[in-house]
Amino acid sequence: MNNNHGIPDHLFTVQNSDNTYSWTLGTRMGQFISEIETLYGARYTTWTLLGFEFKEGRPDIRFSGYPVRRQIIIRLGEKAFKSASQAIYQLAHECIHLLAPVVGGDAPVLEEGLATMYSEDKVRALYPSPQDAIRTRSQNYIDAAARVRELLQLEPDAIRKLRAVEPDFFRMTEHTFADAGLDQIPQPLMAELLRTF
Repeated sequence: MNNNHGIPDHLFTVQNSDNTYSWTLGTRMGQFISEIETLYGARYTTWTLLGFEFKEGRPDIRFSGYPVRRQIIIRLGEKAFKSASQAIYQLAHECIHLLAPVVGGDAPVLEEGLATMYSEDKVRALYPSPQDAIRTRSQNYIDAAARVRELLQLEPDAIRKLRAVEPDFFRMTEHTFADAGLDQIPQPLMAELLRTF
């Protein structure tokens, strides 16, 4: 949906009749970061978040000025420019990667699964109508999200507990699970979550 300026609503804020302002991607990003830190532990503030931009292709995180300036920006794909639900899906996913950014490294299944799960849940909550439904299409991401949901069903606070012991997802090991008091997690699930995505 576009406003009177021809700009997609999720990119252009307007004042509501009750003197509040409409949600945009910028305000949603702030909401997501606050929620993510509450649920999963603090993000590294040694990185300056510059915001978001759009690009061709898949969404990702771009590191700017590294290692001197340590700036980070979320890059959303072109579908997110026109579709609010697609933008929320991509933004929510990439916000998870702000917790413990890794320059040039590969994320484990735990991190990618959490990002996928969070993005699916945010779209479902904010855009419940079927025409706005976003479905994860890649089987790798579907499987990763399923493993994280399985972990959180066994221990709802597992990720916060793990990150209290080791904030970096890619540095977590089976010892991290033990140190976090997560001995009840089956070893095959643990191994799958720790595997490089």
